[in-house]
Amino acid sequence: MKKVFFVFVFLFAIASIKSAPMGVGFSLGLATPNDQINNVYNSNKINLNNNLWDVAKESAKIGYYLSLNLNLPLSENFNFKGGIALNRFPQSEIKLIFPGEPADTVILKSMQNFVPISAGFDLFLFRSVVSPYISGNLSYFYLVNSIDIVKMNQELPISNSKIESRIGAGIGAGVDFDLEIISLNLEAKYWFVNLIGSGDNEPKKNYLTVGIGIVFGGR
Repeated sequence: MKKVFFVFVFLFAIASIKSAPMGVGFSLGLATPNDQINNVYNSNKINLNNNLWDVAKESAKIGYYLSLNLNLPLSENFNFKGGIALNRFPQSEIKLIFPGEPADTVILKSMQNFVPISAGFDLFLFRSVVSPYISGNLSYFYLVNSIDIVKMNQELPISNSKIESRIGAGIGAGVDFDLEIISLNLEAKYWFVNLIGSGDNEPKKNYLTVGIGIVFGGR
């Protein structure tokens, strides 16, 4: 929590010095582990003949994310960005059925959770109603495995493993659509979770996020 506080205090300190408007953004989308990318993003699924909403819902069973970002313009084409996100990757599912009238079903889900606290930059190729950019950041990751109980379409955590931490990074690209009051954002980013701090024989943990967001201010 101290690192989260430090990132946000740092951003607001820069904003005060620059006297620039800070933007707040929220986004959500798919988070796909490296070994599953070809199963999600392939021509058999991503085409106009398929219902993309159904494809997205199915792909979300592999992983999904929610994020909060702060955007600070440093120049016409340069933004400083910081934020925090929750990435969840379902690992396994067990159904417990209790006989009755009607039968009562409880589902236990094993989840892998990555929580990156990030700071980096967005470099805009040009600014207009449609503004494409490339993005890069360094991240401090919290890693924890959890077991959730699902009943009546509500998920409640019942067990968490020891929290571990790693230092990683993300690189990606996106586009902002300026709608005057707000901006819509589409972004794809590839994340390297354990570049620094991994244990002995620990495999590389990489994943791809693709999502849509809303940005208030910060232009």
